[in-house]
Amino acid sequence: MRVSRTKLVSESQAQVFHVVSRVVDKRFIFEDQEKGYFLSLMRNLESYTGVEVLSYCLMGNHFHLLLHIPVKPKEISIKEIRKRMRFIYSEKKVREFDSLIEEKKSLGINEFEDQFYNKQRARMFNLSSFMKEIKERFTKWYNPRVEREGTLWESRFKSLLVANEEGALLSVAAYIELNPVRAGIVDQPHEYRWCSYTEAVAGGKRARTGISKIFGILENSTSWEKASARYRGYFIHKGTSQGHRKKGFTEEFANHQLQSGNELTDGEVFRTRMRYFTDGLVIGSKHYLEEFLEKHRDVLGDKRKGIGARVEGSDLYSYRDVR
Repeated sequence: MRVSRTKLVSESQAQVFHVVSRVVDKRFIFEDQEKGYFLSLMRNLESYTGVEVLSYCLMGNHFHLLLHIPVKPKEISIKEIRKRMRFIYSEKKVREFDSLIEEKKSLGINEFEDQFYNKQRARMFNLSSFMKEIKERFTKWYNPRVEREGTLWESRFKSLLVANEEGALLSVAAYIELNPVRAGIVDQPHEYRWCSYTEAVAGGKRARTGISKIFGILENSTSWEKASARYRGYFIHKGTSQGHRKKGFTEEFANHQLQSGNELTDGEVFRTRMRYFTDGLVIGSKHYLEEFLEKHRDVLGDKRKGIGARVEGSDLYSYRDVR
C-alpha cells in the first residue's frame, strides 16, 4: 500500500521539507533573468507566508528548496497581514482590496472583511500554498514574455520530510548545493551564482540566516563565521566522497575546513544515492524514523518491514513507500 504525503503533514509542529519541481518536458528555460526573477519572487513569498528558505539551488530546468515550515501562530492580526501583503501586492492593489471591503460593507456584507483576511491567513505557514504561489506567479510572469500558454511545470512538486536533526539537514543541504557540481557546470558550489551558499558568501543576510539555522537546529544561534566554515567543509567533504574530485575538492582541503569548526561524526560521511533526496517521503536518524513510523502506524499500516532503507555510508534512514 502506497501512502499519500498529505496525510503525514503536521500542523502542530515545525517541519522541514526538501522540495523539487521540474519544468515540463525538462525544458531549459532558466537563464539569468529567469533565475533572478524567481529568486526575488521566492524571497517576497518567504516574507509573506512565513515559510523560511534554509538553502536553495536554481538549475536550468528545475529548482531545489530546503524549506522550514514553522508552526502557524494562533493569531495573525490584520495589521500583520497587511504588512505581509505588501511583499507580494503593490500599493495600488492593496488600495483596491480596501475599496472592495468598504464597498461590501456599504452593501451590508460585513462578513466579507473577515473572509478576506482569513483567506490571507490560510496562505501563510503552509508548504502547499507556498509552492502553489511561487509556481503560478512565475508562470504568469514567464508565459507572456515568450508568448506561450499552458502549464510550465512537469507535475506536482516532489517533497521529502527532513528530520530536525543536524546530520539530516546538513546532508540534504549539501546535496542541494552540490547540484551544479554534479552537473559539471562548476568545480565548486561557490562558483555557481544561483545557490544559497554563493548568496551567503556574497553577504546575503537571508542566505546566511538560513544556513546558520541549519547548524542551530532551526534556531539562529550560530554565527555565520562559524557556520560557513563548517558548511563549506561539510559539503566539500561530501563532494570528495561522491567522486566529485574536481579542482579544489581534495581531502586535505576538506579536512582543513572541518578542523576550523566542530568535528563531524563518522556517520555523516556522504556517499548517498540521489533518489533518497528526491523520491523519498522522510529522512532522518534511526530514532527519528522509528518515532515517525510508529506515530503514523494508522496510515502506513502494520505490515511494513523495518524502518526503511539505510542511506549508504551514513547514519540516516529513508522511508520511500509513498505516492
